[in-house]
Amino acid sequence: MSPLRRLALVALALLGGCAGRETAASQAAWQNAVRGGKPDGTGGITTPGGRNDGGLADPGAWRDLATFTAETAELLSQGVSTAPLASLVDSLCAEPPEEETAVLEPDSVRCPPKPAMDPLGHPLMLELSRHGTVGLVATDLTDGDSAALLTQALKQMASACAGAWVRSPGPHQEELHMCTSRAGPLLVLGRFPGEGGERWQFSLAVLGPG
Repeated sequence: MSPLRRLALVALALLGGCAGRETAASQAAWQNAVRGGKPDGTGGITTPGGRNDGGLADPGAWRDLATFTAETAELLSQGVSTAPLASLVDSLCAEPPEEETAVLEPDSVRCPPKPAMDPLGHPLMLELSRHGTVGLVATDLTDGDSAALLTQALKQMASACAGAWVRSPGPHQEELHMCTSRAGPLLVLGRFPGEGGERWQFSLAVLGPG
């Protein structure tokens, strides 16, 4: 299973019936519900103690990531039917998906993003689904590298949220944080161990309404 698909499935499972939000009213209800989680009381986030966030490295990579996320959320805000997979590929991919690796799962493709982004020196790959999910993933990371990416991403991407990030426990070792974007779609940041549990994966997903 691809990193993006795994992240999206876990996030949707945690949200339950709220994942099908299609109206402003349901979006507001979802946001009010998740605010019953455990924010830090200041409108910000609570991150695990003792972690090294790795510093900003190249601030341009974080600016590009924030811009990409905001523009993607706007693109998906009107629903999947307004952003078919072919249009997402044209808008977001730096080059067409390679033919032999185009199909990750039914109706999903992988390609390098436009622009290229490598926060903390870790290149991100773009994954797209015709079901309204756009994500950026980094794989084969150490536990510390994935933690540093997540910690910095939560800080640098906070402005893309309409409210605070809310942490949700994953079913295994996943660490997930969710918020509603200013444009409406759900944003999910997370990290989780890959197969075998020795290497980790980092993902940012934008989940558009169905």
